[in-house]
Amino acid sequence: MHNILAWLNNCTALRSKGTTPSQQSGAILVIVLWFLIIVTAMVATLASETRLSAQIVHYNKLALQNWNDTLQALAAAQMELLINTMPPPPGQEQEVPLSASDRINKQRSRFNGQVLNLAYPIPNTVTVRIYDEAGKINIRSLPEQYLRKLLEKRIGEDPDKIAALIDAWEDWIDQDDLKRANGAEKDYYETLSPPYEPRNSAIETVEELLLIKGFAEAFKGVEMGAAFTIYGAQGLQRGFQVNPNLATREALMLIPGLDEEMVNTILTKRREKAFKNPSDFNEFMQPEQSVEIKPWMNFNSGGTFYTIAIQTKDSEVIDEKDKSESSEKPIEDNLELQRTADKEDNTTDSSASEPQQQRAYLVTVQPRGFNLKPKVLMVNPYGVLPDTRHETLANQDDDNGKQPTAEKLK
Repeated sequence: MHNILAWLNNCTALRSKGTTPSQQSGAILVIVLWFLIIVTAMVATLASETRLSAQIVHYNKLALQNWNDTLQALAAAQMELLINTMPPPPGQEQEVPLSASDRINKQRSRFNGQVLNLAYPIPNTVTVRIYDEAGKINIRSLPEQYLRKLLEKRIGEDPDKIAALIDAWEDWIDQDDLKRANGAEKDYYETLSPPYEPRNSAIETVEELLLIKGFAEAFKGVEMGAAFTIYGAQGLQRGFQVNPNLATREALMLIPGLDEEMVNTILTKRREKAFKNPSDFNEFMQPEQSVEIKPWMNFNSGGTFYTIAIQTKDSEVIDEKDKSESSEKPIEDNLELQRTADKEDNTTDSSASEPQQQRAYLVTVQPRGFNLKPKVLMVNPYGVLPDTRHETLANQDDDNGKQPTAEKLK
């Protein structure tokens, strides 16, 4: 506006000096053009700000909707944990009556990380998985002899390296500052960048393992939260064991005596029938292998601590899908949704040795009976989902090589 007033003053000055009409018309035309340019710029700026504000509102709405869907799914998953400890309602008993232990084991085997169809409805923008912590190696209860075997599988049978790692582990959890021959205490960790001190007590998170001298290199490439746990029986000789019916792929891959082929076999065969004892492995495993893995297995463990994993999908994508087709089987839709998410999250082939990480909202809980909500122990909003590649593998007994159906995954 200041420029326009200046031009008007100039025109008045020119007119007072006896300028011709043509000269006055030219000056007015220039003024009008500049005025139009300024107005156009102002309108464009206002329109841009309006579009930006609309986008902010839109994405805030999506974020709030996703958060609402996540909380709804979390509440439904917590109820699922309570429901599965209760006897079946009248009229819904099994055709073949099961003992209490068999019924509990059958219900509990669902919590092995598969996509679940919950008793209470959840939005189709989310998928829910529940992981029983008994499917992971309890690092707090792992005796030194088994930690040594686990390290040997990771880095090979190098006595010097193994001894250094064991000493560093013992120095980290003991309550003194006396360094073992090949260990590390406060004086070593204070030289690191950034510096820190050893725990000098039982570890509090599985990621803490990577802070111990040499362990970050030994477990390079391992998703610690998917392979290990700190929840479960402590101080017991066998408290570290893994239930193969609930185990994650990462935990099984660390167990001495198991290779990738054996792990895939366990993960696919347990869809059809739960493993009850070590003899169930004899049909696809050599006797010496079965003997080697036996100390690592506990077929009755579980049911005390769980991790609920919730993955969200953009509601706009789901809305477009709903417009094109309706759903008759919610679990199949959830499975299809998860496969779509896997394809988007993974840039490599499903058979690749290093899968792309999938993010999920992870909540670790401890059930407290029928009348109380499970106690929340840890929340990880940006957690990493355990490897799900085995879900795309066909059952080895399936001659047609088809993908697992929803009924088989229930």
